[in-house]
Amino acid sequence: MNALKSIDVTDREATFALLKQISVGITKLFAPHCEVVIHDFSDLECSIIHIDGNISGRKVGGGATDFILTQARNGNIARDFHNYQTSLPNGKKMKSCTMFLRDENGVAYGAFCINLDIGVFSGFHRALGEFLALDDGSEVSETLSDDIHQTIHTILRDAVNDIGAEVPIMSKDDKIGLIARLDERGAFQVKRAVPLIAEELGLSRSTIYNYLAEARDKTDADIRNGA
Repeated sequence: MNALKSIDVTDREATFALLKQISVGITKLFAPHCEVVIHDFSDLECSIIHIDGNISGRKVGGGATDFILTQARNGNIARDFHNYQTSLPNGKKMKSCTMFLRDENGVAYGAFCINLDIGVFSGFHRALGEFLALDDGSEVSETLSDDIHQTIHTILRDAVNDIGAEVPIMSKDDKIGLIARLDERGAFQVKRAVPLIAEELGLSRSTIYNYLAEARDKTDADIRNGA
């Protein structure tokens, strides 16, 4: 029985030793914003047996956190916890992962914790949000291109999306409506618009001209009728 217990302790020590080695790589990779803490649950009052890349101000020999105390009380901890928010006593926010070390019976005997200081990134996030913010209610949409063919294609694509149907299955009224939308967006102010649009839609130029005339007649009628 003593021999088995000795083997168990040796295995745990080997695990702790390996994790200490891994902790160095992790903290070096994410320096100076990361720390790794290893807890040994055999004495929760001084459970911290290793800390690397210290950003929380804790020391080896320090006690378990409130979260670890709660989990250790359960004994058989079924899962690990990843990517959750933690905080320091001064209110500073962190992002953390806690992986529990379990024996062959699933009982946790320690924890491997990674803590990331996200304060500086939160500042970047806030600054980026302010920088990328647009005017409320802005309806302006613009594609910056000096290729008129590309510009007409963009206007046409948006108009087709607005109608919600592909050209081959559009009714005549839908197509007239499509031409009306193109006209509203100024597409026909471009001299080459009609042949470009005709090619894109698979229609003849005369059909485009006819639909454009019908669309404008309808618009004029709507204006006269106060629609």
